[in-house]
Amino acid sequence: MVKPVFLLGPTLFLSFTVFSGGAVQAQDGTFVQTTDESGDILEATTGITHEMDAIQMETIVIKASVLPADSSSKLAERELQLRAAGTLGKTLERELGVSNLSYGPGVGQPIIRGMSGPRVRVMQNEIGVHDLSAISPDHGVAAEAMLADRITVYRGPAILRYGGNAIGGAVDIKHQRIPDKIPQNGFAGRMEFRFDHNPSEKAGMIALDMGKNMLAIHLDYFHRAANNTHIPGLALDEEAIRQQFQVEPAMNSRGVIQNSDTRSQGGSAGISLVGDAGYIGGSYHEMMREYGIPPGVPGHSHGDNTEQEAVRVNLAQRRFELEGFWLAPWSILPTVQAKLGYIDYEQDDVDRGVRYTHKKNKVWESRLELNHQQGAWLDGFIGLQWQDRNFSATGVETFVPPSEIDSLGVFLTETLMLHDRISLEFGARLDYQTVAPKISEVKIAGIPDPLPLPERIRHNPYSLAVSLNYEIFPRTALYLSWQQAQRAPDVQELLSSGPHLATRSFELGRTDLKTEQSNHHELGLRFTHELASLHVNGYYNRVKNFIYLQNQGFFFNLGTTPPRFQLACANLSNCLPVFAYQGDNATFWGYEAELSFYPKLSAFKPHLTLFSDYVRGRFNDSDLGDVPRLPPLRFGAEIGIKLAQWQGALRYTHALEQNRPGLFETATPGYDRLDLDVTYDWKLSGRRKILLFSKASNMTDSVIRNSASFLRNFAPEPGFSFEVGFRTDF
Repeated sequence: MVKPVFLLGPTLFLSFTVFSGGAVQAQDGTFVQTTDESGDILEATTGITHEMDAIQMETIVIKASVLPADSSSKLAERELQLRAAGTLGKTLERELGVSNLSYGPGVGQPIIRGMSGPRVRVMQNEIGVHDLSAISPDHGVAAEAMLADRITVYRGPAILRYGGNAIGGAVDIKHQRIPDKIPQNGFAGRMEFRFDHNPSEKAGMIALDMGKNMLAIHLDYFHRAANNTHIPGLALDEEAIRQQFQVEPAMNSRGVIQNSDTRSQGGSAGISLVGDAGYIGGSYHEMMREYGIPPGVPGHSHGDNTEQEAVRVNLAQRRFELEGFWLAPWSILPTVQAKLGYIDYEQDDVDRGVRYTHKKNKVWESRLELNHQQGAWLDGFIGLQWQDRNFSATGVETFVPPSEIDSLGVFLTETLMLHDRISLEFGARLDYQTVAPKISEVKIAGIPDPLPLPERIRHNPYSLAVSLNYEIFPRTALYLSWQQAQRAPDVQELLSSGPHLATRSFELGRTDLKTEQSNHHELGLRFTHELASLHVNGYYNRVKNFIYLQNQGFFFNLGTTPPRFQLACANLSNCLPVFAYQGDNATFWGYEAELSFYPKLSAFKPHLTLFSDYVRGRFNDSDLGDVPRLPPLRFGAEIGIKLAQWQGALRYTHALEQNRPGLFETATPGYDRLDLDVTYDWKLSGRRKILLFSKASNMTDSVIRNSASFLRNFAPEPGFSFEVGFRTDF
């Protein structure tokens, strides 16, 4: 039986940065901020300057750091435009410590250091994406990478500002849906189109920014469509399926993953009033997405129908957001920022044209942050985060009862500069969460009496963090961090009580689950120079009450009338293994390393990069073995050149066999992968420029089984693909 959880609480976080200033120009009646290449705010300014009559402006330094004091990373500009894919996990899979939790080509969720689902918070402009991807691996992330200006992956203490439950990490997708400036000359835009030959995918977007005086308007639209994905060899690993599920595999396909085509489209409209003291605005975004679940998964066939399954997922999301940023006149309180979002998400699961499940997720979320400063040695934020969520599901796969989940958090972040070369970050977060089911009991086939549900379940998780950043030599920083973070159980972990066909399981939650507590230790080194750079870090994470699905050793038979629990099944095609959520202690450890060289040659600028990452997770109870579905150790090299406006890179990746798959799971073989990227940056007059790009992925057409995927034995990763496209800014 499962209970609901409700979260509420404050967050405290302290970080150190080195401040710097720079020249800024503002147009009449506009708010102007200076950013670095990744988009972080360096300076925000007030005042007016004219071309012929310059006026000295007051400058308020917001943030600038020479070397980051954590292992967070950003993807922007050329790299983001090259890697933008149909799913978020696919877009980020080259980032160190990040893997793609695929569920066929239509779904890709990010895995950060072996953790995913509710442990990784995905946001758009710091407001949660609020789809259903945290509930199940077959649910896609409702976001489009082509529309993003920047994607930031947060690891370590930085995640405390964005949600106490995100103990594995956070991903923020930055958009300009709510304009924060007036475009130069009153108009700007960008347009992109790309074609991938493997699934015959066509994708494109257009975004326009307009403004005059104090009014700014943003419009954008995207469309993406792909056919079935082509693969080398067979889709189903028949021997692995027999080993894992004790069933005879369904009809197999060669060279293609059937029912893997996808369609998505959406757009945004935003408007702001922008002045020399900040901006206030709102936006509306809507997207629709349809994708198929690869066939052959046992338990997906309903009744006695032996026809080839064609399970489809149709999702729609509507986002309403308001945002304001105020440059206050007080030196001790220079900025105030507020955000409010309402997300209306719906999803239909369809089998052969018949809808069998309808899910809804309606969420209000707000954030308030006040920046405070004291001289050059103290910088911080105090803020409030609130969320109200209503979840419901009707139909066959209603394994989680309708529930209301509320949370409230208050956070304080500080930045201390102890010395020219030493920075200190420390912080804390306290949250309060409540989950309240909207029904008092659940009825489960095979159990004569209904199971009562509690009226509400409360948890009060907290988080603490300390990080020290020491610049031991010029351009060389050593950082050491410690974080103790708690996560309240999510609604499905508390209240699941039914068949979950996506993961081929019958899931039972537990209302008595305790908070999950992570004790994370990390040591890292960063070195940056014009001829070489190095980033290496190692981490060790002890997790108390790690919540996961544990196999109970018996089955739920969908093929009987009525369905019932059994110790064994003669025909397992309609039999689901019973899993129950359990909290056991586990330990994770791993590393991320990247070494780059940039030799100076007169004709062209080459670079050589060596990289590797690894995560290992094991339960403290040796009888439980390894944490299941973790990515393998991978390493490789990238060699590239830059000649005038041309850039190219050849990347080789080798992944070892994942021979520690966890109990009741199957091992996956290692693989070698070769990728080639080529771009031409054509700069026209003024702001106008065109980026032409091409990508050849998996050039050796290797068979790649994703060890982190529930469908690794049913849908391998795509084979060779060639993609071309262009992006123009005007």
